[in-house]
Amino acid sequence: MSGNFISVACRDCSTETTIFDRSVNVISCGVCGATLTRPAGGKASLVGCRIVDTHE
Repeated sequence: MSGNFISVACRDCSTETTIFDRSVNVISCGVCGATLTRPAGGKASLVGCRIVDTHE
């Protein structure tokens, strides 16, 4: 089981962040503090962001 890194943009402030797509932690925006992802037992659930780019 492997994962990839993805770049996401916060829906609230548009700040881009690179995250691991199988993160087991809640990830928040470093600028505005909005929740970007939540763990989902596999791939992270994107709740406050949109995918900008994928890095394999």
